[in-house]
Amino acid sequence: MSRRSSSFLFFCLLVALADCGKKGPIETPVTRIPQAVEDLAVSQRGSACLLTWTAPSAYVDGSPLGEISELEIWLTREDRVEEGTLKTWSAAAFGEKAQLLESITGDTLASLRREGAKTEAELVYRYPIAAEDIGKKILTFSLRVRDGKKRTSQFADPVSLEARPPLGPPRNVRAEVFEDHIQLSWEGPASDQSESASAKTAVFNVFRSEEGNAAARVNASPLETSEFPDKDFQFGRTYRYFVRAVVESKPLQESDDSEAVEVTAKDVFPPAPPSGLTTIGGPGFIALSWEGNRESDLAGYRVWRRPAGEGEFTLSASLTAVESSFSDKEVEKSRRYEYAITALDVTGNESPKSAAALGSVREMPWP
Repeated sequence: MSRRSSSFLFFCLLVALADCGKKGPIETPVTRIPQAVEDLAVSQRGSACLLTWTAPSAYVDGSPLGEISELEIWLTREDRVEEGTLKTWSAAAFGEKAQLLESITGDTLASLRREGAKTEAELVYRYPIAAEDIGKKILTFSLRVRDGKKRTSQFADPVSLEARPPLGPPRNVRAEVFEDHIQLSWEGPASDQSESASAKTAVFNVFRSEEGNAAARVNASPLETSEFPDKDFQFGRTYRYFVRAVVESKPLQESDDSEAVEVTAKDVFPPAPPSGLTTIGGPGFIALSWEGNRESDLAGYRVWRRPAGEGEFTLSASLTAVESSFSDKEVEKSRRYEYAITALDVTGNESPKSAAALGSVREMPWP
C-alpha cells in the first residue's frame, strides 16, 4: 500500500470516530395515560340508574395498563326542558360542569362486577334516583380511571337519562310444568302504578336461573303478552324465574325484578299407549307385535294377559325399548287369551294399556 493511500484511510477513520459522538434530535418522552372507557351505557331499573362499562386494560399507546388504582364517577343534574329531549355532551363540556359523585379504589372494583359477566372487567354501578329528581331532572354520567402513578384517563363519552317515574314489577308469577315446556304466566304492575304512559306501553322479559348460575333472559324478544312457554328445560332440574316490565326506550327503562317463583321439573308424564297390537296363533304359541313408541325417554314395554273376558290382566313379560314383539308360549290349546301392552319411560311412568287384542293357539293341520 502506498503512503498516499495509508494517509487517506487514516483520515477517514478520524472522521468516522468524530461522528460517533454526535447526538440526534431530542425526542419528547411519551407520557402514558390510561385509555378512556369506550362502552359506558346507562339504563333505569325501578328507581335507580344502572351504569355499565368495561374497564380499560391498556394505555393510549397500547401498552398494558395493569391495575386500576382509582375509578371516579361524575354526574350533572339539569332541569328537564322537554320530555324525551336529551342534551349531547362532549367530554370537555361535561368536565366543566360535572361534580364528583363517588371515588372507588381499585381494590374494591371487584364488588362492581356485573352478575353473569364473562370477565372481571365488566362492571356495573347502581345510582338511586332521588325522589325530587323523578320527572324533573336529566341525569348525565361519565367516569374516568387512574393508574398506580395517579395518571388519569380522559372522561368517557357522557351518557344521559331522563329520570322517569319507575315501572312497577309484574305480580303473581306462576310456573306450571308440562310434558314439553314450563308455562310461565303473570300479571302486570299494580293498578296504582299502571296509569303512566310508560306503563301502558310496557312489554316483558323473563329471566331464569339455576343454583350457582346467574339469571339470564330466556325470551328472544320482549313479550307483549303475560305468558311465556319455556321449552328449553330438562326434567329433574330446579329453575327460578322472575319477570321485568320493560319500556323499549333509549335509554332502556325497566322495572325491578318481580317476586321469583321456583319450580322443579318433575317427569310425571307417561308415554302414549302402544298402538297397532296384533296376534297370530301358532302350534303352542301366540305371537304378538305392535308399533314401537317414539318417545325419547322410552325405557321398555310390559305385556299383559288374561283369559278372554275373565278377571284382571296379569304381567306376562317385561321387554326393552327396542323390542316390539313377543311370543307367548305359556298357553293352553283350548283357551282364548286377551292381550294388552303398556310403555314405560326412564322415570318409571307407565302408559295406559293399549287396545286389547284376542289370540289363541292354532294347530297346524295334518298333512
